[in-house]
Amino acid sequence: MQNVSVDEKGQAWITCDSCKHTSIVDLSNHGAGVNIMNYKCLKCGTEFEVTCEFRKFYRKEVGLNGTFIQQKPLKEQAGRIEIIDISRIGLKFKTRVNFDFKPGYILKLTFTLNNRNKTILNQLIEVKWVSGQIVGGEFINMDQWTRQQLGFYFMT
Repeated sequence: MQNVSVDEKGQAWITCDSCKHTSIVDLSNHGAGVNIMNYKCLKCGTEFEVTCEFRKFYRKEVGLNGTFIQQKPLKEQAGRIEIIDISRIGLKFKTRVNFDFKPGYILKLTFTLNNRNKTILNQLIEVKWVSGQIVGGEFINMDQWTRQQLGFYFMT
């Protein structure tokens, strides 16, 4: 199944797996979140499933190592993480073991970007969802320097 990102205008670029033809598809009438749809290639007629992700901001897939320290509720929990993807407003990461995180928990993450400068970021996140060892979080209280570093990072 092909994954495509839908931009803020509701448009997605879908490439046929068979003939490699790319079409721009208007999905502005579909809902937010993630939708699975059947798509028929306009050039060769091949039908296949597409997962459409409606996102406000670009999400970059990464494999960055880091650590977390739980801040709220105050509990002596810390561990290693692997950041799976990151955007201007949040990220998704995987813990090495299961932790009992809940939406609303505050974690301090420290991780190094894989850019030329190996920029080290320390950032608070609020946990938004948890699925086993996979956690989605939204950045909170991000300073201008961190925002700028992420902006440069997304351009590389």
